[in-house]
Amino acid sequence: MKKTIRRIHENWRSGLTVSLIGIPLSIALAIAAGATPTQGIITAIWAGLIGALLGGSRVNIIGPTGALTGVLISYTITHGYQALPLIALLSGLLILIASYLHLERYITFIPKSVVYGFTLGIALIIAFGQLDNIFGLKDLPKTNNLFHNIIIALQHLPDFQWVIFGIFAVGLGFLLIWKKFIPKLPGAIVLTVCAITASYYFSSSNETIQSLLTIGEKYPDFQSQIFVNAWRDFSHTMLFDKDLWIISFATALISILETLLSGQIAAKMSKTPFDRSREMRSLGLANIGSGLLGGIPATAALARTALNIKSGGNHQTSGVLNALFTLIICVFAFTLFRWLPMVTVASILVMVAIGMVNKNYFTEFARNGRNAITLMLLVAAITFIIDPISGILIGSFIALLIFVEKNSTGQTEILLWNKGKMTEALMKRDFLDRSKIHSDLVVYKISGTLTYINMPAHLEAVKKIKDNEHVIISLRHAFYADHDGVDYLRELISILENQNKDVILCGINSEIKKWIQDETFYKERGRKKQIFKRTSEAIYQLYKE
Repeated sequence: MKKTIRRIHENWRSGLTVSLIGIPLSIALAIAAGATPTQGIITAIWAGLIGALLGGSRVNIIGPTGALTGVLISYTITHGYQALPLIALLSGLLILIASYLHLERYITFIPKSVVYGFTLGIALIIAFGQLDNIFGLKDLPKTNNLFHNIIIALQHLPDFQWVIFGIFAVGLGFLLIWKKFIPKLPGAIVLTVCAITASYYFSSSNETIQSLLTIGEKYPDFQSQIFVNAWRDFSHTMLFDKDLWIISFATALISILETLLSGQIAAKMSKTPFDRSREMRSLGLANIGSGLLGGIPATAALARTALNIKSGGNHQTSGVLNALFTLIICVFAFTLFRWLPMVTVASILVMVAIGMVNKNYFTEFARNGRNAITLMLLVAAITFIIDPISGILIGSFIALLIFVEKNSTGQTEILLWNKGKMTEALMKRDFLDRSKIHSDLVVYKISGTLTYINMPAHLEAVKKIKDNEHVIISLRHAFYADHDGVDYLRELISILENQNKDVILCGINSEIKKWIQDETFYKERGRKKQIFKRTSEAIYQLYKE
């Protein structure tokens, strides 16, 4: 009991701070995803509560995030917000299955360049998706392609309300300046309070205020109920919708990536342990709970998690209190948000988009070479112009091709020995540039894997190894093989046998041995005593003779 009281005392300020910024953000991000404000609050409360109670991170905050809005908006434009609870439920089930199968260890192989490119693309979607609210455009036709929607908005240039754009610019400028000079208190809280107050008190007397579209006007059924009948429009035929399953798979994938990334960063910031498997399970259950109660898909929110840590949060108690404070505030004051102007929502969302873009990404990838930054920008462009699912899938496929290409070079080290002394150590590229190679002994090292990916590249090198007394193939640093790799090794040994006097095998570990022990070339070398545990033993034996 004393421990519980102490944790509440240590974490109530951080829980309250996160709830105050989480309410306007959850409303704004839900709107950006095509959901209703109520669905955003439901998600913040129930997904946040379940994630905090069951999570593997002490400080991760679960709720609506920008990373999912770009994926969900393309579906809700054509299918309606009523499908979002079902997407949350299905994605939660998929996350649980992925957790049971430990698939997170494969999902996290998606490189940072793809993840950050996707994040940049989503930031552009969030920002440009607010053009109608930024310029006061109403009743614009919508398609499921954001790029087309931007073109439609620009075609209504004569209808732009520049006064409303001015209000947007003032709001965004306020948020930027506030963040620079008062970073500890999120400016979105202050802006939201000011905007609601101005909209409420001046709505009847100010013509400009009267022309502002508010949340209450855009969502006439805006309500303070935390429990809603989310399944009144449900039909079992929806489960056979291919697009529904595609969006659910994509949502699950992005949720896992964002949550694990947030958890890792949070663990470093707070110096607290992070249980990846437990966090995955809690994320799945949080999405199921959100879906059953009428919410939308959720994932870890890195910005709110960082705010939680900076505000003193050091335990799951902070996340639980965040959810409870959000519930209490919304029960008593949620209806006030009906006065929040949509242009203010746009300012907050554009600020969220700006926060998602980190200049360090560009400098980091620029240092790592042209491939990384090119891939990041390509993924961002595909995500923004086509759709987020295509962005992350195409980006991951290209990253895989780059990985295969780099691993297909068959890089190795080649040691040249003469009269008992090593005279040169050459990398494969330098070895191939040499016009002629002749030594008493050549040591050819094969590192990594013996597979169809990298073994063909070794054939080019071994064809240059001619007229030597002895050739040693060292497999000390080879850790995996497949049937194709063994076939290529057989061919490689055959080439060396035809061009040199002896071919010796060294450093064969148990993993490689089980693949080659029944091969004729292995048995033949066993009979000739041309298999050694270590290269040094083979060299000693050869020069001893």
